[in-house]
Amino acid sequence: MPLAVALAGVSLVLGGCESTQDKSAKIAAELGPVAQEKGLKISKRSEDVKVVSTTLLGDENGSAVVVELRNDSNRDLAGVPLLIDVRDAKGKSVYRNDIPGIEPALASVPMIPAGGNVFWVHDQVLAAGKPVSVKATAGAGGEAFSGKPPTVSVSDPRLESDRFTGVAAGGEVVNESGEDIERVLLYAVARQGGRIVAAGRGAIEPLKGKPKPVPYNVYFIGDPAGAEVTVTEFPTLRGSQ
Repeated sequence: MPLAVALAGVSLVLGGCESTQDKSAKIAAELGPVAQEKGLKISKRSEDVKVVSTTLLGDENGSAVVVELRNDSNRDLAGVPLLIDVRDAKGKSVYRNDIPGIEPALASVPMIPAGGNVFWVHDQVLAAGKPVSVKATAGAGGEAFSGKPPTVSVSDPRLESDRFTGVAAGGEVVNESGEDIERVLLYAVARQGGRIVAAGRGAIEPLKGKPKPVPYNVYFIGDPAGAEVTVTEFPTLRGSQ
């Protein structure tokens, strides 16, 4: 099951000059190579998965969307299609995640446990205008997953910040499954007063089957300072992804 980890503390670290392009390169390197696929198409809404809430975030580094989803079925579901439509103040669509070649994790939810809720993060919203609102649609087609996800532990996130790259959550991941894991995707969500104020994604690819701590970093869109931060891990599921 995905595991939420609460923020233990915040440390601010002053670093050297680093451009937004350098930060983007770091994110791309951590998320690994983009897997190509056809553009997302949802012809039928999911009867099992409901969109609980949507949040649109933005700062000088870009825009991100956070969607909370609930699985009302009695089955764990993997690879649930999720369409987002970001619109401007006039209601015109300025970004949709249905473009061909998009990374699959930016067009579907890795896993939602039976009867559970998860947060999904898209931190690469390249809008052709000023984003103001977002609509999300969960589609039918998620795969039922009856196995057990690989056991992965995630340490409490530590926040590090400088004036050039913004804020990142850092910590360590330990593979307790004893087997190599193709990829572990990490979502970080910061909440303050019941409101989501920042979010980001990171990944480790691959995660070797050794109980040795591996560092992770998740860069935020938005400001998580003073907020409660949770990091949720989604390891590749054998036979489903």
